[in-house]
Amino acid sequence: MSLLILYGSETGTAQDVGESLRREALMRNLTVRLISMDEYDLHVSKFLITVMVILKFQSLPNEKAALLVCSTTGQGEMPPNMRSFWRSMLRKSIPNDFLTNTHAAVLGLGDSSYQKFNFAGKRLFRRLEQLGARMLTQLGLADDQHEIGIDGALIPWKEAVWMRLYEEKIFENMKLEVDPTTVIPSKFILEPASISENLNFHEEDQEYRLLTAEENRRVTADDHFQDTRLVRFSVDDKDSHFFSYNPGDVLMVWPYNNDESMQIAIDALQYSDDLLDRPVHIRTNDRYLNPPPKWLVGDPTTLRSCLRRLLDLQTIPRRTFFEVFASLAVDEFEKRRLLELASPQGLDDLLAYANRVRRTTAETFRDFPVTSKSISPERLFDLLKTIRPRAFSIASSPVVQGNSIELLVAKVQYKSRLSDPRRGLCSTFLSRLKPGDKVFSKIRPGTFKFPPVEVPLICIGPGTGVAPFRSLLISRERSVVLKSNNRQYHSIEIQKCVFLPVHSLLWLQKLEIRRLFS
Repeated sequence: MSLLILYGSETGTAQDVGESLRREALMRNLTVRLISMDEYDLHVSKFLITVMVILKFQSLPNEKAALLVCSTTGQGEMPPNMRSFWRSMLRKSIPNDFLTNTHAAVLGLGDSSYQKFNFAGKRLFRRLEQLGARMLTQLGLADDQHEIGIDGALIPWKEAVWMRLYEEKIFENMKLEVDPTTVIPSKFILEPASISENLNFHEEDQEYRLLTAEENRRVTADDHFQDTRLVRFSVDDKDSHFFSYNPGDVLMVWPYNNDESMQIAIDALQYSDDLLDRPVHIRTNDRYLNPPPKWLVGDPTTLRSCLRRLLDLQTIPRRTFFEVFASLAVDEFEKRRLLELASPQGLDDLLAYANRVRRTTAETFRDFPVTSKSISPERLFDLLKTIRPRAFSIASSPVVQGNSIELLVAKVQYKSRLSDPRRGLCSTFLSRLKPGDKVFSKIRPGTFKFPPVEVPLICIGPGTGVAPFRSLLISRERSVVLKSNNRQYHSIEIQKCVFLPVHSLLWLQKLEIRRLFS
């Protein structure tokens, strides 16, 4: 019997929370499965020998306990990797006592600055209650706007969950009190590979594919404070269907760590070039885990490739990072300091050390040199988050520029109290692209619902928010021309008004500027 942790994630935050819960469950002597909600559907379906339509989540009644973590995307929508699961839950034929034998808890991840704050989590919680699930605790509503981010709701929520699981005696031999520095088995084992082995990047149902950078130019004035760039990618003919899109759709981009963060981390970890470039196979140390995607790092791979492409060196370390780091500490002074940062009592200290100055994990390695140089390569996969893809509204038109994709990217760079400038991972990655560079990407359907071309629109897109409307306007203009040629033209005037300082006008040559007031 095992604890099931399901996550629905857009950019990886819910998955990160699931990873943290998995670690705590292992420390409490529990067997645990961590899987996305839609993957749980597929996992169940593999073992069902039937040709009839099945309930995607029909194994849930057989689960003793399930923790469900989900984010909210767009305008109160479910994240992509839980939509199939959610549709299954909404079937009207499901009886109200379907989950009476299942204990459950729901944590929603959201941002209270949005109108439909945590809408997905609220709907999921209500639906589980309707189906008779025995809720372990109240709905958790984590908020990015909280001073400590999602930890503000996550910490009390999970403490209540562990207490209830222990009191209900759902799992035998479960521990309630655990030492946060307990060392648990590493997720992966790195096995030496032969140098002569061919590097394999092929993977069935590859989630991301490569685009080729074609152009990267600044579109804001040289004396403007914001470096905003137009980045154009060319689409290979064989991938044209994979990268087909509509106005309002989004390009998901998988960035790599920059050279500066790579060097800081490698210097602190004191890994030799031989170790970094030695070919290895990554094997899972837990039958419920999946290895890193081959399409990203290859198989065999190298530690350098994983540090560049997979493990996020530029994220701000959270409390769970310091818990794992402290469990690996070999120096007593550094261990005490790490435990202070990991403890609930050290919250203010953690905020001052990491959040307020935007310190990165690479810089944290540098601040704890004795512990860092003792970390084995396998443990990096326990310490570091996986890089999350970033979403950018597509600025080009599929009608006019079908073989290319354009993005409008505002480079994030600013100063904090630390000496080195703070840089956004993905915006810096994109701003440094040269023609011919390859980028892993995929299309994600947008949430805009545009009316027919005959309907006039007022589009308000401050700054880089103009990108999806540029895509729409170019497509609409082309539609008007085609209708005119076919004698089906309706009287349409497309007015494009931009309310921005002159220094920051984007695509000035593309839009008709009408000064309505000043």
